[in-house]
Amino acid sequence: VGLRIRLRRISKLLPEHASTILDGGCGRGVISRYLARRYKNAQVDAIDGDARAQEKNIALAQAVGLQNCHHSVADLLDYVATDKYDLIVSVDNLEHIEDDERVLANYHVSMKDQGTLFVHVPHFYRRWPVFKWQENFDVPGHVRPGYHLPQLTERVERAGFEVLDSGYSYGFLENLSNNLSYMITGAEERNKIFYALVFPLLDFVSWLGQWSRPDMGAGVWVHAKKSVE
Repeated sequence: VGLRIRLRRISKLLPEHASTILDGGCGRGVISRYLARRYKNAQVDAIDGDARAQEKNIALAQAVGLQNCHHSVADLLDYVATDKYDLIVSVDNLEHIEDDERVLANYHVSMKDQGTLFVHVPHFYRRWPVFKWQENFDVPGHVRPGYHLPQLTERVERAGFEVLDSGYSYGFLENLSNNLSYMITGAEERNKIFYALVFPLLDFVSWLGQWSRPDMGAGVWVHAKKSVE
């Protein structure tokens, strides 16, 4: 459910056209495959440090016939492709990286002038279970609970980008469905059969909330561009 929520937020902010795309920290490859379908004539580079996950992503991309989605195993701290990309998407991976500013600096070097950057990360706070705001969970693999929106904006600007827009994701309905999802799975793929049965309902609830513009939410995002120097 969380992936669907983030994907819906991203889809409304992406540019109309892109030719070379980087999905930095692609994880399960859901967003990479979406980008490859949306931009059929673009090259999508899906980068992640998890070799096992990338094997699955390669098999999935082949199974659904995506010829323009290329998966590689690399460390984002070291990955640089100078002036290559006109769109870079980074969804919920900076919270896993201690030196997040180095990754953002690498994105800046790797992006063409006037290219678009979209970053989404967990907010420092989340609403749990329904109404109360509290510090985000201690999630395995996270080096920080999340980001305050001004903190993320400052990091993106310090890397050299011009911030065009920013805000929160996970409005009330999205947050509710995501929390119910977390209660069932524990973010560890528990209770798979039960989750599969209730997933359509949870996804529908989150779909209803996609047009909200929350003043505070469990996720924060920044939409930026690389200006001509």
